[in-house]
Amino acid sequence: MVIENMQQTIDLLKNIKEFFYNIDETEKKLNTELYNKEGERDDLLHEIELSKLNAIEIMSTYKKLETVLKERRCIKDKLDLINTIKPYASKFITKGICAETDTTIKNIETLKSNQENRQYTPRIIKDLKCAKKKKE
Repeated sequence: MVIENMQQTIDLLKNIKEFFYNIDETEKKLNTELYNKEGERDDLLHEIELSKLNAIEIMSTYKKLETVLKERRCIKDKLDLINTIKPYASKFITKGICAETDTTIKNIETLKSNQENRQYTPRIIKDLKCAKKKKE
């Protein structure tokens, strides 16, 4: 990424902060989803095992099971990614990167504001158009 403007940098830093702040919450959410999908899978397996299903019902139950298993796999893949990233994120969180990121965002926003509202106080020639108006 090439740093071209301040807003782009602020957006990047906010995304980084959000990433670090939300990694645990995302993991908990995915674990809950995984638990629910495993419950659905068990329900469908028990339906196959214990019910006297005809061919159409077996096919319908099988299709539901296939869908649940694919959704479960997707959740597990996301959890694998989170578990791969988490040690890296934990090191940054321990070192206070979140607080540093907040401070950096505020500093860049202040810098941006200062640059947008630039004023000049003349040293010698006082009647310049760009001169900062003195409060009377």
